Amino acid sequence: MMIILILLIFFALLFIGMPIAYVIGLVSIAMLMLSGVSLEIVIQRMFAGVDSFSYLALPLFILAGNIMGKGGLTKRLMALSSAVVGRFTGGTAITTVVTTALFGAVSGSTVATTYAVGSVLVPRLQEEKYSNSFIASIIGPAGVLGLIIPPSITMVILGITANISIGDLFIAGLIPGIILTVALSVYVAVIAKKKGYGEIPAETPKGKEFWVIAWRAFFPLLTPIFILGSIFSGFATATEAAVIAVAYGFILALVYRELNFRTYKEIMVSSAVTSATILIIISAANAFTYVLTANQIPIMISNFFLDYATSPWMFLIIVSIILLILGTLTEVTSLIVLLSPIFMPIATQYGIDPVHFGMVLIMNFALANITPPVGLSLIAGCSITDRRMGIEETLPYILHVLAIVGVMVLIIIFFPPLSTFLPGLFK
Repeated sequence: MMIILILLIFFALLFIGMPIAYVIGLVSIAMLMLSGVSLEIVIQRMFAGVDSFSYLALPLFILAGNIMGKGGLTKRLMALSSAVVGRFTGGTAITTVVTTALFGAVSGSTVATTYAVGSVLVPRLQEEKYSNSFIASIIGPAGVLGLIIPPSITMVILGITANISIGDLFIAGLIPGIILTVALSVYVAVIAKKKGYGEIPAETPKGKEFWVIAWRAFFPLLTPIFILGSIFSGFATATEAAVIAVAYGFILALVYRELNFRTYKEIMVSSAVTSATILIIISAANAFTYVLTANQIPIMISNFFLDYATSPWMFLIIVSIILLILGTLTEVTSLIVLLSPIFMPIATQYGIDPVHFGMVLIMNFALANITPPVGLSLIAGCSITDRRMGIEETLPYILHVLAIVGVMVLIIIFFPPLSTFLPGLFK
């Protein structure tokens, strides 16, 4: 009865448009009041939820991504992508996908990746007669590559919450990220050829010109190498690696001379607001998790899976269905903090590798980020394409992209080595 009451209050508040952090906090308070527990516990649990050194990685990676986005790195990565794939059919659309993958490797943020790449490439796509519905359905979903390809802010939150090695999650995202990048690139090339998009052919740099472009992008491309190398060499923790990312990005931005005092101030304010938003959700969710645990709801959920899911594959599919449904209603951070502590012990009982399970969750979170009506990356894609554009205008292309990412979820579920092979090499 308690779980039904919690769900009713939760979704009622969500549907009236209340911010997710407030929904989680109010539901926690309501449940504690009904249980006769002192409300002081809410403050205690909220503080405990973010009282972790590891969470310093969040604002630092966000700051690093913003510095790199505003500091001239995006243009250099974009030029390299265009030089490599711009010659193909739908070259600019493919460049969009590849650039988001490269920028995701230095940023770690989905929406930041979408805006950083989209602000430059969307006008060019529109000039080449790509339809707005196609542009939004690509620039938004391509941003989720920043969630999969390391470093990833989502992986940091999941690693801390579910007690999975952040370094292992980072390296595990490489192969799935590359596969999804290739799949999306093939898709946009096929649609561009079929619809006749990309009427202005890209000039392909050759010889010395190509190597100049590659050299300009060389140092930005070293960012993920420094981050992953420092973690797996034992030189730094994930949090310390985030400091390295900030320092390296700031040095490059100074060298490229594209940061001034005003821009730097905007970066700091934007990073602080984004970090605060995420941390407030995490702190509220920790109080909510306490309420769930006090009412033995995780145990009930665990018993349900153990009774009805007869194999690890069935468990993973049921989890994916749950995340698909909830992903249409709420954003990813709250899903991670609320559900991963519940699902992770159950996955362990099924003998599922923690890194494999983590990547299954990550791919589902990527799908949630582009699933209407609350897919933040899709909303960002529409916003940057045309401020008056609604997500319904991305049909039918967004359905194709959802199918591609959905298939990728199934591939990760049924082929664990895609997630575990690379982390295994470093052990």
